[in-house]
Amino acid sequence: MNYKIIWSVLGQLLFLEAVLLLGTWGVAYIYHEDALLSFGLPTFLSILGGMLLKFAGRGFENRMGRREGFLIVSSTWVLFSVVGMLPFLLSGTESRVSCTFFEAMSGFTTTGATVLNNIDSLPHCINFWRTLTHWVGGVGIVFFTIAILPNMGVGEQKLFSAEASGLNIGKLHPRIRTTARWIGGLYFFLTMACAVSLYFVGMTPFDAICHAFSTMGTGGFSTHQTSIAFFDSIQIEYVLILFMFFASINFTLLYLAIIKHRWKDVWKDGELRCFLLILVSVTVVGALVLHLVDHRPWETAVRLSTFHTIAIQSTTGFTTEDFMLWHPSTWMFVAFITMVGACAGSTSGGIKCIRILTIWKAIVNEFRLILHPHAVFPLRINSQPLPPAVVRNVFVFVACYFGLTLFGSIALMAMGLSMMDSVSCCITSLSNVGPGYGYRIGPLDSWNVLPDAALWINSFLMLAGRLEIFSLLLPFIPDFWRDN
Repeated sequence: MNYKIIWSVLGQLLFLEAVLLLGTWGVAYIYHEDALLSFGLPTFLSILGGMLLKFAGRGFENRMGRREGFLIVSSTWVLFSVVGMLPFLLSGTESRVSCTFFEAMSGFTTTGATVLNNIDSLPHCINFWRTLTHWVGGVGIVFFTIAILPNMGVGEQKLFSAEASGLNIGKLHPRIRTTARWIGGLYFFLTMACAVSLYFVGMTPFDAICHAFSTMGTGGFSTHQTSIAFFDSIQIEYVLILFMFFASINFTLLYLAIIKHRWKDVWKDGELRCFLLILVSVTVVGALVLHLVDHRPWETAVRLSTFHTIAIQSTTGFTTEDFMLWHPSTWMFVAFITMVGACAGSTSGGIKCIRILTIWKAIVNEFRLILHPHAVFPLRINSQPLPPAVVRNVFVFVACYFGLTLFGSIALMAMGLSMMDSVSCCITSLSNVGPGYGYRIGPLDSWNVLPDAALWINSFLMLAGRLEIFSLLLPFIPDFWRDN
């Protein structure tokens, strides 16, 4: 294991967090808020830690293998969350360490579950920091670094592959740095377009920027305790529906559509069609239930169903009302789209539609083979045959997903939570969605009521979900540390 290169890269990444903290300190200056302790000290510690790590890694051998890449990525997210929790702790926003770490991890992993009960009264700098963590974590900390910093000099492809192990970004350019900058530029453009649109339909500039960060990062942190319900604006809801949809789509497809205008290639994408099929189907079911059972007007039923379906499936998690008060027949659909998520290569979480599509095609092929045991039915997506190793990887991922959900749920039930709350918390954490659908942890409830151990478990699940499980679990395998 080349430890020196690990220290060096971690030090460089810590400098990035120092820049982010310094920028948030600037927001405090604009609003005349005292942030010397809450942001000044973390900034100093980030710079000091970065310098110490760079010093420890001086003279590193310019060699990075897969193990170093995975270890750097998993360590980066933990390190960023440890430093990122300090503003909450030092400002007095929350006194429990488990809560502040949970809030930071929820921000960077774009989960959006919160332990705070006084969001409306928080300083502007704290709310800005919460949503900024979403925006950076949306595309990935390492990916963000590759896009904006000077050449790291080592292992960019290894680091990108480790952080995006489950993504299907696609190569826009042979160099990973050029690809990162194209996608980063598109990400920035859509974020600014979202902020401007929200401003023109009634949000203040500060609220518009913060909610644009949360929307394009598919995070869900709001500057208000009641989330989007605070604004009571149909126009704002429609704008958010549009940009949550954009954030759900593979950035490669967005690049082809917006930059290259290759609409036919976009429409031919099998995963996009799968995503649209699930999205439209669940929206229609929700609208019918709201209109026929809850007797809502058609426009209200369609809007509420569309908003909450895209909010949950994109794993953004915004809410305008408590959907657990809807007819219980909708709850299973909520759980389903919470697990599925949106498209690979987007900022969303969940299992991803590409895996759902792969599993469906594998099932259909298996039935065909039972009927015709000597026939050959290659499994194809977008006219490309999938190697058996890819199919195996998908099934292993799904098995690990449900395995972590099972063990996490058992642990939470042992702490006194109901089965529904336990399963809900684990799924929404592992899928990086945010709103729960249980009795104690519902769509508008704070997670502060959970014991410390439960918060640590869900923080682990959030990170596992964001790093596509494998990147986080690999260092726990004994073979990972053996020299082969």
